[in-house]
Amino acid sequence: MTNTVDTWFDELAEPQGRLLSELRELIHDTDSGFVETLKWGQPCYSLNHLVCYLQKAKGHVVIGFQHGANLADTDRLLVGEGKTMRHVKIGLTDMIDREGVRSLIRQAIEFDCR
Repeated sequence: MTNTVDTWFDELAEPQGRLLSELRELIHDTDSGFVETLKWGQPCYSLNHLVCYLQKAKGHVVIGFQHGANLADTDRLLVGEGKTMRHVKIGLTDMIDREGVRSLIRQAIEFDCR
């Protein structure tokens, strides 16, 4: 984790800060090998290539997956209609589906390692 990314997290207002910090922890707990950088003004997580990213918004937060269209979304968490990218949108009063998101992160890691 870099100071630039740490600063990004430190400057977050609540409840975005709590939710995004929980997602950050979930990403690193799933694979400690992630390289965390700030790109496009948001934290991005890479192994061989970009795997996922976090994003803040006024009424929600997002964990996005570079190749989300290739993931089996059995819990129906992913939204988006782009060619490859998909994301999980989490409302500010919602609980994070930790197991569902962890499953998506694991699948995204497997896709990245192909």
